[in-house]
Amino acid sequence: MGHLSLTNAETVQLTGSLALLFLSAHLLGALARRLGQPSIVGFLLAGVVLGRSGLGAAWPSLAAFLLPPAGRSHLLGAVVELSLLMVLIVLGAETDVRLVRRLGQRSVGVIAGGIVVPLLAGSVAAYVFAGSLVSGNHLAGAVLIGGALGVSSLPVIARLVAELRIARRDVGQLALATAVVNDVYGLLLLAAVSAAVSAEGASALARPVVGLVVVAAALAVFGQRLVDFLFRTVRHEGPNATGAVAVAVTVPLGVAAALQAAGIEAALGAFVVGVLMARSRFQDGEAIARLRSFSDAVFAPLYFASAGLLVNLSALSSWHRVLVVAVLLVVAVVSKALGTRVGAVRARLRRGENAALMILLNGRGALQVIIATAGLRMGLLSNFAYTTILLVSVVSSLLVAPALRRLAGEWEGSEDERLRLAYEDRIDHSVLVREQRLLVPMLDGSNPQLAAALFDHAWPAAAEITLLGAPPGEDVAPLPDVARAVRRRTAASHNLVDAAFEEARLGYGAFGVGVSSAAPRLPPDVIELLNGSPLPVVLVRPAVDDGGQLGPLRHVAVATTGTTAGIAGEELAAGLARRHNARLHVVHVVPDLARRARRPGLPGAFDGVLAEAVARVRRAGLRPSAASVRSASVGRALLDHAAASGIDLLVVGARLRRVGDVPFLGYAVSELLDAPDPLTLVVVALPDAPPTELDQPFVERSMV
Repeated sequence: MGHLSLTNAETVQLTGSLALLFLSAHLLGALARRLGQPSIVGFLLAGVVLGRSGLGAAWPSLAAFLLPPAGRSHLLGAVVELSLLMVLIVLGAETDVRLVRRLGQRSVGVIAGGIVVPLLAGSVAAYVFAGSLVSGNHLAGAVLIGGALGVSSLPVIARLVAELRIARRDVGQLALATAVVNDVYGLLLLAAVSAAVSAEGASALARPVVGLVVVAAALAVFGQRLVDFLFRTVRHEGPNATGAVAVAVTVPLGVAAALQAAGIEAALGAFVVGVLMARSRFQDGEAIARLRSFSDAVFAPLYFASAGLLVNLSALSSWHRVLVVAVLLVVAVVSKALGTRVGAVRARLRRGENAALMILLNGRGALQVIIATAGLRMGLLSNFAYTTILLVSVVSSLLVAPALRRLAGEWEGSEDERLRLAYEDRIDHSVLVREQRLLVPMLDGSNPQLAAALFDHAWPAAAEITLLGAPPGEDVAPLPDVARAVRRRTAASHNLVDAAFEEARLGYGAFGVGVSSAAPRLPPDVIELLNGSPLPVVLVRPAVDDGGQLGPLRHVAVATTGTTAGIAGEELAAGLARRHNARLHVVHVVPDLARRARRPGLPGAFDGVLAEAVARVRRAGLRPSAASVRSASVGRALLDHAAASGIDLLVVGARLRRVGDVPFLGYAVSELLDAPDPLTLVVVALPDAPPTELDQPFVERSMV
């Protein structure tokens, strides 16, 4: 191991450089945020301050320590290269490729215009000044500079739209979708130019081209399966953030190495595998959050600050060079704005949003640094070109935030946009009904078709349903009364309950179980599932066994309690009422207060529970009826109210507890399950857990 050890001088140089870079980057990054700028601007400026233009002029000996001679420069360079790959892994993992598909034709023009026009204009301008910008092939260098000047920066744009709170607005999504494609296009352009200039004839060019095709084909065929398999393997015993982080680092680095060996920039491999991780059904959100946090704190500041070290403002030693920078800055900003405007007009954006998009997509930083650094390393770009690209990126990004804030204003958006935003906000803050995978085990004595139908009617379309115990296969023909495709999986164990618990470790939101209306008691498998379930269990018992059909429903009622379980029931009932265009009834049963007469203010508090439930349902876009019933028997009162109001389906939420070896859902639910079946009953059973603020209202102890 001696050959892997650092000498004393190398250790001092490396750790000292890293410490000073981290400190400066974070200080100037914080200052940039205080001034309304993205932190990446501060990171780059930190490198400029510590580099040749700042510290190099004021304190040459310390600058030489930060930028050591060639014999020791590989130390910091290796860490910086790893930092770049880690930044791109996280960037890929945060890339939502669905944005492009979701926006459809609206995004095509904006993306095309924002890429083609700046590339052509920037390449022509760079070719005119190629004598001072390009060290190698003038055409290849001009194309690389044109691409670098024209691409938008996803990290910068993402931070800006987040700070301005327009991330989910149409203009924000268009900007993010365009920036995603810009990043992919920029990396592909870099890979193509890298392959072209590294070749010494047609035979040499074949290696990187063939390598890119082979690696791309392997990723297309096996990439997603490999990522899914590894993520699924590490969470076999449950959520495993440490194992998921190991997968999220190892696979991208391996693919990056394969691409680099083929003569293609390793950065592309790290980014692409990051995208595959984002699409995996088995990814661990905590693992991605850990990587993002570490990247934001360590890798991003280090990489961008080190990039700024090589900026040499002394290169602007003549009016000619100042003119070159000014011309390229104007060309970059104007061509990006014009190209974006052409696409925005085709997308029929409002005038204010059109202008905002033109400004927003001029946010640069991350990819420019990557392209400029690669061009410098390939010997294609001069030091002046590197400095020019970074100056254009920093100056244009500095102009974006203040200009955008002046235009953003108070956009109300179209009615469709407001409805979409309200829906997304409701889903994001839901207790139960979220865009998570749903698991329906085919237990003995259960009705999986009915459970799948309930999930299909009440959950968002993005929530995938898995039928466990069915023959193997991918998306198959829909089940009766189920509009979406259902994924089928064969149980890994003869004990289906154990298999369901094992499958649940792979990331699901709830179990769904249908039970027969003719059965006097819950089947043993259902009881076993309730006893050990780590997930919410949604039980549905139909009024009449009819082969898994649910509906039509005209009147849906939910028993509200003000607890987490009660709120979960409200969400499910609201989803069913919306799907069936049914009337939603919110019912609150007030227990007999005779024994509580000495507790002043309690009746008013009970009224507040009902009022808050009605307000929650109204925020979901429904207009419910509300009823408060006073009774000593909660279950009997709910049944009587259902009969009097013509209720087709009743939803009740409960906290799932164990009493000995028997699951206990409360007296009210027990009474409802034991009663005859005049209506369809749905019970939302949340696993027992330490009480939270939502679980402490006085109602829960007396109702369920």
